[in-house]
Amino acid sequence: MIIKRLILVLLCVFAFMAKSVSASEHTQNLQNMLTPTQMKEDINAWQDFVNNTHPDLSIRIKNTTAFEHSLTAFKQSITKPMRVNDFLSQFAQFNSQFNDAHMLVFTSSQKGLAKEVIKKEGLFPFEVTVNKGKVYLASLLGGSETSFAKSELISINDQPINAIYNTLITRMYGDTVKHRERLLSDKFALFYWLFVNKTEHFKLEIKQGKSSQVIEMQAAKVLPKSFNSKTFEQTFKFEILNQQQALLTIDKFWWQDKERFYSFTENVFKQLKEQHIKHLIIDVRNNGGGDDDMWKQGIVKYIANKPYQHTSKYTKKIIAKYMDEGETEGDVVTKVFDRFEQPVKDEPLKFNGKVSVVVGGYTYSSAILFANTMQDFGFAEIVGEESAGYSWQTGGIQFFTLPHSKLKAVTPRFYLARPSGTQKGLPVTPDKELKDDVLKPTQLIDKIVDEFNTLAN
Repeated sequence: MIIKRLILVLLCVFAFMAKSVSASEHTQNLQNMLTPTQMKEDINAWQDFVNNTHPDLSIRIKNTTAFEHSLTAFKQSITKPMRVNDFLSQFAQFNSQFNDAHMLVFTSSQKGLAKEVIKKEGLFPFEVTVNKGKVYLASLLGGSETSFAKSELISINDQPINAIYNTLITRMYGDTVKHRERLLSDKFALFYWLFVNKTEHFKLEIKQGKSSQVIEMQAAKVLPKSFNSKTFEQTFKFEILNQQQALLTIDKFWWQDKERFYSFTENVFKQLKEQHIKHLIIDVRNNGGGDDDMWKQGIVKYIANKPYQHTSKYTKKIIAKYMDEGETEGDVVTKVFDRFEQPVKDEPLKFNGKVSVVVGGYTYSSAILFANTMQDFGFAEIVGEESAGYSWQTGGIQFFTLPHSKLKAVTPRFYLARPSGTQKGLPVTPDKELKDDVLKPTQLIDKIVDEFNTLAN
């Protein structure tokens, strides 16, 4: 009996230890030591992964020779052991050079890491907006309102904000500087913890108007807003605004249960028909992408009045798991895309009114392909601010875990020209450019509604 009890106690202890290890796996991995040989093997493994997956680095990296030289110099500079966190800090400086939010080297799970950090130390206590090299407070971490909203950050713990900005923006991924700033706005608290300072106390110098002040805050033990999972109802929203106009907000083109999304949009277009709505506003300002099927079957099906396509030409790397008959693994293929989606004939819920698609700095990936298609085939007027990402998009992202550091690498396997074949190297440019305020997003919608009312009257 005593032996059985002892075994039971030991099992409980081991279970608790296993749970504790699991609860700190991300932060613990960052503290693991790497030898120079291990780090160089990780870099070589990453290079092999990219060479076997990416169609052409010169698509986004202007000087690939200089890039290769800097990568070689990085490897040669590694002469002493270092922790995974420090290795990441050095390796992540290439993220900004990729000029592509679909290509990065980072921790295995940003959300998982953030969850661990807020349980122990906490994170920088504010959500921020990063714009043109400056950092502004937006809300308390997690999204609660603060009287310091729109204050400009001057320093954190006596370190000038421009030095912090330079450290973080260099390690942020994204198509353009503007795109990296938008993404850094969401991830500032975690990036600060990773690459600047793991502290639980913050002394902030801020400026409101012409007056400056110093405030002191403890680290916040809540998740940054961008890491909070949204419900279906928070992600996909529909609202009848008035007798003539309605707003459909789509914050991503992905949901595990696609049929639920398709039922939702079918009901949207049913209401549009029943309510005799003349103007549909589709807001994808905060849509970071997903699956093209979602917008083709869930939205464009009810709007398209002629054949359409999401790209006119593609370049792809042939990799084993996506290889078609007659293709050779490792080849890079560039082809004209001549397949068109056909409009649904006699669609009973066809919407024939005006469609406005609202884009902005966060619009990305599949959401950019959606905006391109709607614009290039005349299905909608594009309004808002230009996208921070490029209108010619990479995609088909693949994942790889570096063998020693366990860092995660992401890279695309194809590159798509927009349907018109124009605007290479440019963002999605609105037909009607309207300034957006990320802290007051409804103002832009109100302006679109008012302009339609004015024209209608």
